[in-house]
Amino acid sequence: MKETVTEETVTKEKSKAEENTQKGGRGILIVAVLAVVVVVLLIILSIIFAPKTQSGDKSITVTLTDNNGMDTVYEHNTDAEYLLEAIREMEGLELQGEDGEYGFYITTVNGITADYSIDQSYWAIYVNGEYGSYGIESQPIEDGGEYALVYERSSYE
Repeated sequence: MKETVTEETVTKEKSKAEENTQKGGRGILIVAVLAVVVVVLLIILSIIFAPKTQSGDKSITVTLTDNNGMDTVYEHNTDAEYLLEAIREMEGLELQGEDGEYGFYITTVNGITADYSIDQSYWAIYVNGEYGSYGIESQPIEDGGEYALVYERSSYE
């Protein structure tokens, strides 16, 4: 059986193809709009849940626990809002590191280098006795806050 192609059949097929193209275009538009909405929501949530800073003069304590477990306590008055800013102002506490994908990574404090690739050591940040939730450059400070930089070794090998 041989099918005869008529002008009417060609017109119907073209019409179906155009209809499918229009539906596909609407689908892409819907996906693009949803993507924009998700991005806007993520920005709003990051602003809402960002760490809150405290402006004005603050008195803080920073304890340095070195690789031998020895503590050195530093008292400091500052108007800085974040821990990295405050530590960079302090005399006797020298910090070195590098900017990375996840923020500022502390490598050396007062000449003591922690190198995870060699012995699984790193500099941990504690805030009021609790392991810090933020990197040093985004850790807000508050009046009377107690912060610690602690040389630690991971127990994972």
